[in-house]
Amino acid sequence: MPTISVPWVDNDLSIELPADWTLQQTAHSQLSPGQEAWPDRLASALHKPDTALPLEKLLAARPRGRIVLVIEDITRHSPVPRILETVMREIRHAGVSDEQVQVVFANGMHPPMTDDEAAEKLGPEVENLKWRNNPWHDRNQYVSVGSAGKIDYLVDRQVAGADLRIVISAVCPHLQAGFGGGFKMIFPGCSHLDTIRELHRLGLTRRAKQMVGTDAEKNAMRAAIDTGGKLLDKYGGVTFAVHYMLDDADRPVHIGAGDPISTQRMLAKQCSIACGILTPTPLADVLITNAFPRDFDLWQSFKAVANTRWAARPGGVIVCLSRCEAGLNGMDPPKWPLSAAWTRRIVRWLGPEALCSLMLRMIPRLAGDAGFFVRMGLQTIHRNPIFLVAPTLHETGANFPGLEVFATADDAFAAAGKLLGSGPQKVIVFPAGGTTFPVPTGGPIGRTPA
Repeated sequence: MPTISVPWVDNDLSIELPADWTLQQTAHSQLSPGQEAWPDRLASALHKPDTALPLEKLLAARPRGRIVLVIEDITRHSPVPRILETVMREIRHAGVSDEQVQVVFANGMHPPMTDDEAAEKLGPEVENLKWRNNPWHDRNQYVSVGSAGKIDYLVDRQVAGADLRIVISAVCPHLQAGFGGGFKMIFPGCSHLDTIRELHRLGLTRRAKQMVGTDAEKNAMRAAIDTGGKLLDKYGGVTFAVHYMLDDADRPVHIGAGDPISTQRMLAKQCSIACGILTPTPLADVLITNAFPRDFDLWQSFKAVANTRWAARPGGVIVCLSRCEAGLNGMDPPKWPLSAAWTRRIVRWLGPEALCSLMLRMIPRLAGDAGFFVRMGLQTIHRNPIFLVAPTLHETGANFPGLEVFATADDAFAAAGKLLGSGPQKVIVFPAGGTTFPVPTGGPIGRTPA
């Protein structure tokens, strides 16, 4: 029997495929392993950034200024404690006191960081630095830095009012913005609900299309993010970015520093080459996507489906593997009396757009990020059945409308076989679906048949 291996907890998980299934491709990234000396490369990048003044000069010009460190939350796996060690050394060397520095987690509408999670994310610096979450629901905590189109860019007041903002984040594929990083850490990471909602409406059309891995020039959300970043720096202060790409062991492979937009562009190009994987045609009857390293909770795990779904043929089954160690992690899905199979029938009868509009009217709390996922989720279910292998969720009985949850991969494969019928099935596997994406060989990104 064909066997696949995917990252799982601290080891790899080996899974046997049904005997009559054919493993067409295992889609690994082309990232080289990171080197242990990466902190030295980070220090060099801060002294000689690709664009903008060196960090030491920016700090020297603001000896009594307010510094805000904008950092990704617990759903990401960057080695932030070691990165902070290097960044804080520069800050203190410039004579800036710890009291002038504040950490803001760019969690957008994600669940707020707990004390234990902040300690894990910040390491020893949690004892020295003030930190807080993005208060996305409290309008009084935000200020408008300008408007463009339908978007009023509402930013956390203290982030907008900082003399220097240092954005620290990985650059990896993103299901809507093409790639992460840059000013995305602020828009929507440090934005109010109204801004988050408008940003997440961009790029979604009635006809589903691939947005992950798209160039900035062709991506509506990235264009809006960069517009917000320019308005923010015009409003006040300076933003300096520390960006990197991570290998499977969470070590930085490529490092860049300087202007957030140009640095993000540079890393995004490298990410496109390493993480965009040519997918053979015909597309898969069964797509197996492992949510690693975005497997913290159901919310993050769905990104592996959204990233890689274009490798499955219309009607093909998507099997998502996820640890979901945090379960639903604060998500409160609506009570749904119908099975996943019946839900998909209704989606196909009514169409994803009509059903999404109905759900958003009936359940107003599905706003912003959640509304985006409802729309994208319905589009995905319309095209492909989704089977989620998540032992943690299965054990607790947790579920989400339209998803069938299984305890084991064997159970999911059996259900897929029953749906697709007997006979050989072509299989494509993405071992790290959270940070890789397909590039169809049959045509350019975004023109995969719906």
